[in-house]
Amino acid sequence: MKIPDYYKKFQEQKPKPAESKDSIQAPKPEIPYQANSFTLNLYEGWQDRTVYTITGPVTDGVQHNITIMVDHEVQAENLRDFADWNVATLENELKGCRLLKQGEITLANGLPAYKAIFSWYPTEELRIYQEQIYLLVNKTGYKLTASFTKKTRKTLGPQVERMMLSFNPTPPTKNST
Repeated sequence: MKIPDYYKKFQEQKPKPAESKDSIQAPKPEIPYQANSFTLNLYEGWQDRTVYTITGPVTDGVQHNITIMVDHEVQAENLRDFADWNVATLENELKGCRLLKQGEITLANGLPAYKAIFSWYPTEELRIYQEQIYLLVNKTGYKLTASFTKKTRKTLGPQVERMMLSFNPTPPTKNST
């Protein structure tokens, strides 16, 4: 099984040197981690890499959703670099993926963003259209993704587009880095 490039960086991290039994202590929680409906103690070296999924109706044989990924450590210098990196990554990972349209947009709150629309065939019978919106605010990158069939792009697409354009980032909490 081929490991996507995104996950390779986690494999390439070198383990820390072993400590003697005398020096091993239970780590103290950094801070309580608060999520949507739970909390847990987050220790040093652990980071929140949550992928949020907002599900919608199952229509035309597809479970529609919007996924939101947040990256607090973006290396890109500007929005266009961040968007270009994401577009290239998707094109490399999704074989047969075709970029249909891309360009700058503005969210409902006035923030600049970048949108890309792709098409690809996960099976021979099913063509999927995928819309992604990229946003970069204070070195925090956001990627919103929604997928459609040809039919649902027309029926659900406008509603999903309005939801995605209503996205409003909030400053990251201390426990998310």
